Amino acid sequence: MKKRYPIAAYIILGLALIGLASKALSLIIPIAVFAVIFLLYKFPPSTWGRSGRTKQGPKNFSRTKEKRSRNATFRVIDGNKGSSDEPPKYH
Repeated sequence: MKKRYPIAAYIILGLALIGLASKALSLIIPIAVFAVIFLLYKFPPSTWGRSGRTKQGPKNFSRTKEKRSRNATFRVIDGNKGSSDEPPKYH
């Protein structure tokens, strides 16, 4: 058996839709601004002129290999502080 809503529910729903339709005219500009910002975030202008393919020649490969930094070797530098057993010189 189908569940039917009372007539009052349809009236309230209709009035709510009329209210949203009248508010929609004042919300068009904020929604459009939000849509433009979202599209610029998703598709930034720096990618507009670029094609999807990039050239991967041997010259480009050797450049990227040269640009790689090697792992740094860490070394301990002896400081000139006193030992930790001594009390501090200044308070």
